[in-house]
Order: sequence, then structure tokens, then C-alpha cells
Amino acid sequence: MSRGQFVVLTILLTAAVLTGAVAGVAMLGPWASASAQELQLVPSPSAASAVVAPSFADLAERAIPSVVLVRNTAITREDPHSQLPFFRRFFREPFGDAQPPERAPERRQDSSGSGFFITEDGYLLTNRHVVDGADRLEVRDADDNSYPAKLVGIDPALDLALLKVEGHGFPALPLGDSESLRVGEWVVAIGNPIEFRSSVTVGVVSGKGRQINGFDLRDVGSYIQTDAAINFGNSGGPLLNARGEVIGINTAIIRGAGGPLMSGAANTIQGIGFALPISKVKPVLDQLVRTGTVKRGYLGVSVQAVDAERADYLGLDQRRGAYVARVEKGMPAAKAGIQEDDVILAVDGSEVKDSAQLVDRISSKAPGETVNLTIWRDGHELQVSVKLGVRPTGDDQPQPAAEGDKEEEEHVTDLGISVTPLPPSMRDGLERAGIEGLLITHVDVASNAYEKGVREGQVLMDINDMPVRTLDEYRKAAAKIEPGQVVKARIAFSGGDKVLVFFRAPAGDD
Repeated sequence: MSRGQFVVLTILLTAAVLTGAVAGVAMLGPWASASAQELQLVPSPSAASAVVAPSFADLAERAIPSVVLVRNTAITREDPHSQLPFFRRFFREPFGDAQPPERAPERRQDSSGSGFFITEDGYLLTNRHVVDGADRLEVRDADDNSYPAKLVGIDPALDLALLKVEGHGFPALPLGDSESLRVGEWVVAIGNPIEFRSSVTVGVVSGKGRQINGFDLRDVGSYIQTDAAINFGNSGGPLLNARGEVIGINTAIIRGAGGPLMSGAANTIQGIGFALPISKVKPVLDQLVRTGTVKRGYLGVSVQAVDAERADYLGLDQRRGAYVARVEKGMPAAKAGIQEDDVILAVDGSEVKDSAQLVDRISSKAPGETVNLTIWRDGHELQVSVKLGVRPTGDDQPQPAAEGDKEEEEHVTDLGISVTPLPPSMRDGLERAGIEGLLITHVDVASNAYEKGVREGQVLMDINDMPVRTLDEYRKAAAKIEPGQVVKARIAFSGGDKVLVFFRAPAGDD
């Protein structure tokens, strides 16, 4: 090939390549355009729209002088008679039948928490559990000045205590409005975790209206959840909003397993703290000052949330109201004719969204006051008037049922659970507590019953209002339940509470 032919061939090949490339781009154009239309990404916001975290230094500087360390000193005295057999066994000859010394040995136990001044003349708030069992109470301020403190009053239902120190000119914190608090707002916790004095942590409101005591609705708290770090020793300290107002009292934390949905989560849960809303505290302060205690209205019912299964079972159009799981004999609700399976929809015309709100509404009323309840029963609404009684303090906690040794008995499995007759070692004690039924020995972890909190070791008392004291009664009750149907089961939990649980029966084989 001559040089001239080579040059011509090179030119022709280059032109072909360029033509193909142009054609490829032309073919790619519609596809690329379509892809761009499918991925229309949101443009980045401008720098001016960025949220800038504020500094809480000024707020902390103002609030720290109002927060104190509360020291609790308890003196216990051992019974010398309890040691007498030991001494007689090992020192029979020297001591003979001598009597023990008249003065019992003493043991001192110290603990601490936090608190904060709410008046300039020395009233301050803390948690009840911070001052429990105290023989002597002392508060120390941020400058390490020490003051003896007097316990003025306690409210067990709110885990609240009011203290008083003598003096005047104390730096008091203003009380804010926790009802208007919004999830996501900045909050500041101040306290003395493990006596690291005047510690400040910052976070946000993670949630509102939290119930932290499971099925125990004697607690009328409805807590603020926050991720502002709360640790042992923070109890009783203030939770402040960004204006420096107290909107809560730091009360509790959760670490490790916290209930059926958190089983197996030991040592994995962090950053979950709870504060008692100040809106629950302000209405009872005058009572605490005057009488040292708080009296609240009381219906005499145990209530539970209306979940989807319960609403379906009862024919409610949506999840609303407070489900009446148990009515206490002789109490105001029973006298007014309220029944188990009722749903309380409203109090004095104001809608009740859930069981926690019902507890709040009734507890805000005075004993002896009459309230009008809107009730859902048998598919329709009715009105019931109730004259309220006095709410118990909740000091007496139910004792868990004795576990005993499980004897070899016949087991029956159905509805996602296995049951067996109560062993004799458990039966007598449970019957005295009014608990009769079958021992749950296994729960299918894939079942809806498990999701609703049914567990091994609980006692199944009845199914759809049919008692199940024997395996034969259980078989008959279970045989009437269709696959996928909602089951109403009365169960005695480990704490001794008898509650109603609604779950769906297994759907059967596919």
C-alpha cells in the first residue's frame, strides 16, 4: 500500500468512528433523558436554612445554683436475738444462757439524689425514692453549703417528695408548661449522677405520654422521654426547656430488658430516660404543703389500651378509649354499673384517647366528685354517672406468685401456647390470691400471643370468658375459636395482676 493510500484509509476510518460515536450519543440521548427524569433529586438546602445548635452555657449558669444534692442517711438496727443461736453454738461454755446485749448494733446506709428549689423560702422538689427510709435528710448546694432538710410531704403515685430547708433568698427555678412541650424540643437535665456535682446534659424530647410501669396503672405518671443523659443520682433533678423553665423531674431510666418486647436486650439499651411532667406536679403542691399527702379521685377499675385486635373484637370503628379489664368489687365503678369489657370513651364529654389519659382525667378530680362517663358496650354508647372514691396510694405492691417445681403433667398445646395443670406447690397460694387456671409452659415465639406479652410461667385463667381450670375446659374453649380469630384471655402475670390480653389465634396451615 502506498503512502497516499494509507492516508486516505486512515481518514475514512476516522470518519466512520466519529459517525458511530455521534449516532451512539443520539441513541443515548432519550435514555439518558428518561433516567434523569426518574431521578429528579431534591436540591440541597441553602446554608441559611441550617439548624444551628444553641449554646446552653448561659442557661446552665443560671440554673445550677438552684439544683442541690440530696443526701439520705438511714440507720438500721440489727436484732441481737438473731445472732444468739450462732454464739451459743460456738461459745456455749463461756456464754452459757446469757442474754444478748440490750443495745442492738447499728448500721448506717447513705444514698443520694438530686433536687431543686421552687421557692425562695426553701421549698424544694425531688423524687420520693430519693428520700425513702431516711432518718436524716441533708441538701448541699452548688457552693457546698449544707442544710438539714425536713420532709414536708410525699406523693407515691407520682414518685414525688416535697422538702423544706430553713432560710430565705434561695435561688428558685420557675415552673413551666409541660403540656405545650413538643417532641424534638431541646431540653437540659441537671443533677448529681453518682455525686458528680452539677452535671449538665443536653438532648431533645424523644416522646411524651410514656407509661413505664407496664400493667401497673396505679402509677398516674405519664412521662416525658428524653435522650438527655440521665444516670443514677440524677433522680429528682430538673429537666429544663430552652428558656430555663422546669418542665419535668428526672425520675427513671431503662437499661437492659424492659419488658416483653425488649427481652434479650440486656445491656443494649442506652439513652432512654424519663421525667415526670411538671404539669402533674403543680396541681398537688398545695395539698402536699397543707396535708403532707395527696388524695385523688378513683373509679376502681383496671384499664388497658384498645389495640387493633381489641377494637375488632368489640366492634369499635377505631382504636380509642380505655378498655375496662377488671372492676373492683365495692368500688365506685362497680356501684355505678360499669362492667368488664366496657370501653370508656369520654369523661364529662371530653374524649378519652387511651388508658393513660383516663387515669390522668380521673386522678385530676377530687374524691366525692361525680363524673359522667361515655361507655361503649355491646355495640352502642351509653352514659354512666360515677361518684369517685379515693385513689389508693399504691404502696402495697402485689407479690409474685410462687414458682414452685413443675410436676410432670399432661400438656396441651393450642392457640400458640402450651398449658398444664397448676402443680400442688403453686395451687394453694394462687387460689388464696384468687387465681385459678392453667400454668403456661410454652409460648410460640412466632405467635401473636407472644407479641402481646403472653409468657411461660403465667397463669391462663379464662378464654373468651370461659374458665379454664382443667385441660378439658381448655380444649372445649379452644375448639370454639376459628383460625385467625381474636382471643380474649385473662392471665395472671408474674406481679400478681390479673389482666386481659387480646391476641389472634394462629391462622393454621397454609
